Amino acid sequence: MLFLSLSRALRRFCPGLWIAVCLLAAPAVAVGRDGAAVDLNKECAACHATVSLAGSAHQGLSCAACHKVNLVQGPEAVPHQKTLPAPNCTERCHQERLAGPPGESPAFYPDSVHGRAYLERGVREVAKCWDCHGKHAIRPKNDPESLVNRRNIPVMCSSCHDDQAVVVKFHIHAEKPYQEYLKSVHGRALFEKGLLTFAAVCTDCHGVHDIKGVGQEGLSARRPETCGRCHVLIFDQYRESVHGREALAGNADAPLCIDCHGEHTLMSTADERSPAFRSNVADTCSGCHSRPEIMRKYGVPGDRIETFIESMHGIATGYGSQAAATCASCHGVHDIRPAADPASRVNPAHLTATCGQVDCHPGMPDRIRNQKIHVGPDRKAAPALFAVRSVFLWAVLFLMAVTVVWLVPSVVKRLVGGRKK
Repeated sequence: MLFLSLSRALRRFCPGLWIAVCLLAAPAVAVGRDGAAVDLNKECAACHATVSLAGSAHQGLSCAACHKVNLVQGPEAVPHQKTLPAPNCTERCHQERLAGPPGESPAFYPDSVHGRAYLERGVREVAKCWDCHGKHAIRPKNDPESLVNRRNIPVMCSSCHDDQAVVVKFHIHAEKPYQEYLKSVHGRALFEKGLLTFAAVCTDCHGVHDIKGVGQEGLSARRPETCGRCHVLIFDQYRESVHGREALAGNADAPLCIDCHGEHTLMSTADERSPAFRSNVADTCSGCHSRPEIMRKYGVPGDRIETFIESMHGIATGYGSQAAATCASCHGVHDIRPAADPASRVNPAHLTATCGQVDCHPGMPDRIRNQKIHVGPDRKAAPALFAVRSVFLWAVLFLMAVTVVWLVPSVVKRLVGGRKK
């Protein structure tokens, strides 16, 4: 325990001395075939001349620091056993729990979706340390040439996650995450605008060494707190909303950020392809609000989407109007609250201000607060609307009946007259 504590302190505050300790812990000298001392690095270089640690983060380490080499006796034998065991990066090094974001330390890898598949089930195809960081040419993450430099992380992850053979074999739900990410607001910010420290990359959402699989508890990519690390002010609004309070309390029915904005294809709200684009808002909200079982569970009327679509606002939105009110115009975006909440935008006390927005109906009279908004053609809820709808319906039916009565004899008469001629 004392050695581990000293190792962590050395790596954090004096990396040069820490490397020296690793060198001492894995000496480059061993006993050869004839019993004489052998310089392992020179012995390895005799066969592996193209392998070099020069310029890498491990420069100065011996081969035996990572590879457990047992020299083989016999004049015709290879210098070491035929199959070397896989390196264990956390056996003597990389044991420290870093002070950065949770999961950044390599010590979390054994419990990740990759680590458990590799270490517990022996799945060889999953990502291992050297698949992400490189083998001998490992560079520090702040090096632009490093595989785990922020700019290179999406490309590095795509080597597996855009491979359809891997996707199919391991039932990965995202088929082309890298291609989707390239078109997203995050991907464009990274690759087109060069916002290296601002744009989110794979590890910001999924974790570094503690990556979880879909369905596992604590999946960071589905947690609003993950988005909140960058979108702080929006998260502050969301956490006080009816959706946020339920989601943070662990309610699986509550919509999360990705339910409204998407995952790898996340677009700007000004993009017509975004689920949060004005014309798409009603469809996005309908994902929950058109489900009777969810609405009954929380005592919410199940006709909210239907009545919106049939309203003047809904009809105008359906025809592509960008000025017509949508769900978010009245209920809010990230700060949605129940109508009974005094702070809700659709609370009767605030309806005048909500409907009277500059871009909507300025000068709205106070009596609007006593009106029902989501009203369908129901006899009890809206008798006047029900009567008007009934009149129009019967008028249409009457005209159709008259048309049929007039048309059928006319057609018959023409047919009979044509035959006589």
